[in-house]
Amino acid sequence: MITHVVTFRWKPGIRTSDVAALCADLDAFRAEVPAILSYRYGADLQLRDGNGDFAIIATVADAEHLAGYLDHPAHHRLIAERLGAMIETRLAVQFET
Repeated sequence: MITHVVTFRWKPGIRTSDVAALCADLDAFRAEVPAILSYRYGADLQLRDGNGDFAIIATVADAEHLAGYLDHPAHHRLIAERLGAMIETRLAVQFET
């Protein structure tokens, strides 16, 4: 299995309501992408300085399923309609689990 982890820092001015709308979109997105075996996300608890603002963790079966997840039209739509306007920086990593 492969776990995909992505963290974001938001642009200035992103509100709690923006993040809540993103979470609702992520719930709907998860239902559209059958390649995802496990899907978790959330806002940083702000317990340490220097952390990102938000993280998403997706687990898929293999590299083919990861491509299916990342290339899925719903993923592109989520970026275009919600995330793209929010993200200042993005870091991702994939590792075998």
